[in-house]
Amino acid sequence: MHTPDTAAGAPRKPLIRKAAEAFMAITLALMVVAVFSNVVLRYAFGTGLVIYEELSRLLFVWLVCMGTVVTAHEKRHLSFDLLVDRVGPRTRAAMDALATLVAAVVLGMVVKGAWDQVIAGLHSYSPVIGYPLAIAAAATLFMAAAMEVLLFKQAVLDRRRDRT
Repeated sequence: MHTPDTAAGAPRKPLIRKAAEAFMAITLALMVVAVFSNVVLRYAFGTGLVIYEELSRLLFVWLVCMGTVVTAHEKRHLSFDLLVDRVGPRTRAAMDALATLVAAVVLGMVVKGAWDQVIAGLHSYSPVIGYPLAIAAAATLFMAAAMEVLLFKQAVLDRRRDRT
């Protein structure tokens, strides 16, 4: 829940949101350094660091997954509401319920698949850096699980609060 900031008049961001944004900023900065360094090394010396390619790929996966969760929290994902805007409130409520149910099922399948990949990746390692591939799969697991929690919050808790 946002509380007004008395000094600036703007809503204060929750700590978890600030942490997510800091994580994304650090991840992006590390990616920029890694990719830029490789470009300079390739252009100037005809070589590059393979470790940076693998690192930037891993960081990109985590950046996208974290950004997806932040976007879901803000309810800013793309939506197609051409049909929903043209129906009555009861039909719209039914369509919203169906969409929520489908999203919950799909996210559940993603959680299950990502969990399987995490388990499989515990004993598989990246070829250059040598980190367990479970770390990369954990990004998708985190994303799907967090979005499932957000979906539950929006579908159940927020609707229950709106009715009162």
